[in-house]
Amino acid sequence: MAQLDWSQCPAVESIPGKVSGAWVFKDTRMPVATVFENLEAG
Repeated sequence: MAQLDWSQCPAVESIPGKVSGAWVFKDTRMPVATVFENLEAG
């Protein structure tokens, strides 16, 4: 799977002390990767 550059997306953020620096939806603790993992799993 190709890596996406999330740095230009205004709906997500990566803060080093928040969820280990993972990309999360802005103002939440929901990792973006979790959404894609759930979609893949069906």
